[in-house]
Amino acid sequence: MNKILIVISIILFSITGKAQENTFIPQPESVVFNTGGFQLNSETKVYIPSKHYTDLQPIVASKLKQDTDLSISINKGKVRVSSNYIVFQKVKDASIDSEGYILEITDKKVVIKAKDYAGMFNGFQTLRQAIPVGIKGTTVVPNMLITDNPRFHWRGVLLDVSRHFQTKEFVMKQIDVLSAYKINIFHLHLTDDQGWRIEIKKYPKLTEKGAWRAEREGIAWWSREAATADEPKTVGGFYTQDDIREIIAFAKTRNVEIIPEIDVPGHSKALVASYPELFCSDIDTTDVSFEVAVGGKAPNNTVCPASEFTYEFLEGVIEEIAALFPSKYLHIGGDECSKKDWKKSAMCKQLMDENGLEDYEELQSYFIQRIHKIVEKQNKTMIGWDEVLSGNGVPGATIMAWRRGKYAPEVQAPKAGYPTIMSSYLHSYISRVQGPTSMEPEGPNSVLPLSVVYNHEPVPSELTEEEAARVLGNQASLWGEFTPTESHFEYMLYPRTLASAEVSWSDPKTKDWIRFQNALETSHFKRLERENVNVSKSVFTVYPVFGIDQLHNKAIVYLETEAVGYDIYYTTNGEDPTIESNKYSGNFKATPKSLLKAGLFNKAGDLIGEITEIRLK
Repeated sequence: MNKILIVISIILFSITGKAQENTFIPQPESVVFNTGGFQLNSETKVYIPSKHYTDLQPIVASKLKQDTDLSISINKGKVRVSSNYIVFQKVKDASIDSEGYILEITDKKVVIKAKDYAGMFNGFQTLRQAIPVGIKGTTVVPNMLITDNPRFHWRGVLLDVSRHFQTKEFVMKQIDVLSAYKINIFHLHLTDDQGWRIEIKKYPKLTEKGAWRAEREGIAWWSREAATADEPKTVGGFYTQDDIREIIAFAKTRNVEIIPEIDVPGHSKALVASYPELFCSDIDTTDVSFEVAVGGKAPNNTVCPASEFTYEFLEGVIEEIAALFPSKYLHIGGDECSKKDWKKSAMCKQLMDENGLEDYEELQSYFIQRIHKIVEKQNKTMIGWDEVLSGNGVPGATIMAWRRGKYAPEVQAPKAGYPTIMSSYLHSYISRVQGPTSMEPEGPNSVLPLSVVYNHEPVPSELTEEEAARVLGNQASLWGEFTPTESHFEYMLYPRTLASAEVSWSDPKTKDWIRFQNALETSHFKRLERENVNVSKSVFTVYPVFGIDQLHNKAIVYLETEAVGYDIYYTTNGEDPTIESNKYSGNFKATPKSLLKAGLFNKAGDLIGEITEIRLK
């Protein structure tokens, strides 16, 4: 009986190969399906090259167990059987990028070819996606040949752990999940006005004081009153240097590079609160609070650019950070720096006069250029947000472009010769809500739907081919103001980071919104839920728009959704919609003040996403 079922499965997969192709995220460079399939069972053997066995074996074993419930033998070295095996092969192939791979699945074997560990890891993650989701025990993986290489080598996600501290375990969980979608850069925003999250042994007060703030949970972020000196500081946390080493080692086995960010000269309230001597000493501090910010209001949050102590202090911080993180990059922030306090300081004015600085933007350039030299001294490449381009710029730095409009740094930076990472706030700031604001958790009053993230093109059309080559890649950024819990944090991350992953990895010509949304519904929501991830299904939410026709006493209702190829059903009597309810085919009239409920249904008649509810008044 089992053999019959297997034969049937193989036939079904040979017929439905095109649907299987549509479930890969990110979409590979080339996928060719063949008839037949590889039977994955408890007798299957896996072979990993000796060089990579220690790092790859536990990942392969645990993920295959999780995906199939099979305990599969993982072996070191060359293949020692004639069939029913999975082998990782190191090859010299000019067509394969350093992170690329070839995945070949036949009736007898699965072969993952790559130049090195990164490609083997990525090929394995694609193999996992080829395994039918939801089947435990023996399963059949359809035969195929995949050739795959990344578009960009910077495929990043920023996690802001400063505004709301997240545990080491939670951070590693996200690295594990995101790496399965070929995200290879994990940007940790470690310091800001609301918390300093990393141990610096030379300056212990950074975590003794800077990592903790007064309790204000439950009060709107931008409405929180500043803390008093004698108020208990109970909210926060930090990573010890051993924690950081553990995170880095964990990430390395998943082909993920950890990029640390220490934000100066602005966004530094926690830093200044810990060491007030970093504030300009000639400014009247009668009304200055040296307490860690509890929310969005954070005046007096800049370090003094006219004090030599500032540079000596930051050099001590940067030395420890550089020694701890193996990445060639070190991010120093440099964004949204208020010049208000600098303008009060005679020290700053004197420094400007002595160095021929025409304005306070050039004073910031002076500061950033000195920090750049400190970073270079540690053999690191400095990254700064695009504000570091202001004034005189910072030759030799890498720019992270987030602003658009009149500043257009995503165009200016590569044109000026800067290596540039794109993290557009219009397309990649996933701290913005992703569905109708009335149905979403607290967040900024602006919407960034999944489709907008997916359809983003990181390389501006204004760039020449030479200039476009300076675009290192793309990054989604999750700022932490409105993510106090792990569940909320994940809700904002997924699935928009999957869309960003495809933007970063796949050739734009292979992208297809309908394929991507279908892959989420039929496969990846289930895969993420298997990882105990709280995923948002806002992409399948119905957006109602209505107006009241006062003359005829009718509500004119329009229903929209960003998903394509699904049916909207609705009611106006307060009952939950089903496929027996009204099917939306265009705008309709309803009685004012009635309760509209609408939902999106797939071809099987199943509700996907949440039911939208709104009173027509």
